Amino acid sequence: MRFFKKYREHFIYRLTSLVFVILIFMLCTYILIIRHSARLTRENTLELNHRLLEQTEHYLQDTLGSLHNVAAAFCYSPAVLQCLSQDSPDYLQEGDALTFAFSNTLLLNDHILSAYLYNTDLQQVAAVGKEFPLSKDKLELCSSMEIRTEPLTDQNELYYKVLFPIYNLVNAPYQNALGMCVFIMEPKALDDILKDSKATQNSTVFLLDENDQILICTKKGKQGFILPEQEQKSNSSHYFCSRSLSMNKWRIASLIPEEDLNQPDRMLNHITIAVLMISLMLFCILIIYCNWQITFPMQQITKFIQNVNKAPSERLALNRRDEVGIVANSLNQMLDENQKFQEKFLFSQQRILEAELATKQAELLAYRSQINPHFLYNTFECIRGMALYHDEDDIADITMALSNVFRFAIKGEDIVSVEEELEHILEYAKIIEYRFMGKISINISANQEVREKKILKLFLQPLVENAVFHGLEQKMTRGSVQVSITEQNDSHLCFIVKDDGCGIEPEKLNGILRQLNNHKSSSKIGLFNIYQRLKLFYGDRFEFEIESEPNRGTRITILIPDEITELSDAGGEKNDDFHS
Repeated sequence: MRFFKKYREHFIYRLTSLVFVILIFMLCTYILIIRHSARLTRENTLELNHRLLEQTEHYLQDTLGSLHNVAAAFCYSPAVLQCLSQDSPDYLQEGDALTFAFSNTLLLNDHILSAYLYNTDLQQVAAVGKEFPLSKDKLELCSSMEIRTEPLTDQNELYYKVLFPIYNLVNAPYQNALGMCVFIMEPKALDDILKDSKATQNSTVFLLDENDQILICTKKGKQGFILPEQEQKSNSSHYFCSRSLSMNKWRIASLIPEEDLNQPDRMLNHITIAVLMISLMLFCILIIYCNWQITFPMQQITKFIQNVNKAPSERLALNRRDEVGIVANSLNQMLDENQKFQEKFLFSQQRILEAELATKQAELLAYRSQINPHFLYNTFECIRGMALYHDEDDIADITMALSNVFRFAIKGEDIVSVEEELEHILEYAKIIEYRFMGKISINISANQEVREKKILKLFLQPLVENAVFHGLEQKMTRGSVQVSITEQNDSHLCFIVKDDGCGIEPEKLNGILRQLNNHKSSSKIGLFNIYQRLKLFYGDRFEFEIESEPNRGTRITILIPDEITELSDAGGEKNDDFHS
């Protein structure tokens, strides 16, 4: 009873402490979520405000661009140009052509109320549409389209004046002005632009002119007033943002209260509180259940595992049919089977390693046996003797070259110098030159230091042979094979075999690359043989790359270590153990 009471008190203490820590953690999480929600709301609102201002700016630019096109169409119509070119205003008494041109302008933009034509002396020569009292003192010739605001009625209502210069198109390079046209646009011409541009419910959007006068505002009653400078800077009470228009000095601006920016989502707040409270209750229940049903039995299993080395014959006694009981029974069975098969496992591992070593040795011998036909060497010597006897020097030379090729192939050493491998390629090159009558040439590039390095025998010549018979034999014109050997990073040798032949199609090249790593994909001598020999000899310490373009040639690059000590990656045997 004393032990149980002590354990119960200890358990209640741990459980209470854990629940308290979890409660603090969840409260902190709730606070972080609320702050993150507020920050995210602010960022999203500012991003939305930026996009709305940018969208409104583009709409304004399009509207002003459209207005520019409409004004240009009217000002450079034949009627307007003829009006400005008249020496007297008699032409204006009829006015049919000018009225017709203005009517067409109204079809393009119905917000234009009237149009006034002025010559270069700012003398009014024509007027169409609704009449407005324009002050000549405030007019001046402009060089490009300008938009201004001016109260033109007794109600002091703002109207838009669009000033558009008119030049002589005949002498366009000299910019000879004919006059100017002034369009009067109604106040509602740009009122719909700011519609649906508010980022929040309480935000305000303005359209300001160059004097910070409010032209358009989403709140009524502020048009015509000057926006104070203190409101044009973000502070603790509001956030201010503006964008300038490229066609004039106007600005599109927004004023957002900080309350709208920092207020988190209320629905998210309520959902977060509910989720946290439910999670807290479920987590407490889960802790109690796990402690009673899982933690205590697992402590017994852990204690048993810790002592299994001291008493390997003992077994775990835990009479349960649930998952914990299954784990205990499986542990007992594992210990029994481990005791029975430990020696058998070690013996099998030893046999497997020996079999792998024997297999790799057999593979090396198999690859070598494919390219070491001893009997052909004696046959070629006989052919050469017969050719010399009958004074056939060409036959003797090619037979001698072929004899040297096979002499090199049947030599017992697996490791040769680069110089010896290159001499073997030169003998092979003689045969190719005789066979193709000089159509195919083989060129070698290697400095003296590289020639003294040791490499695996017979892995360059098959690459040259592939380049000749698969790349250049089908080529109608002359071709060449370039063999270059360089030293990289003072620790590796780089071999490049490149031809300018017919190349390899991409699908066929992909099939070749897939077959290189497939041990049962081929029994031929070519690339598969070379790749497998390099893999058996160097393990993963080499690189093998094939590049090819149809009708442009093929390039094979091989990178290997420049020093050979022993074949540890290939089975742990030294080079001398791999002789033919």
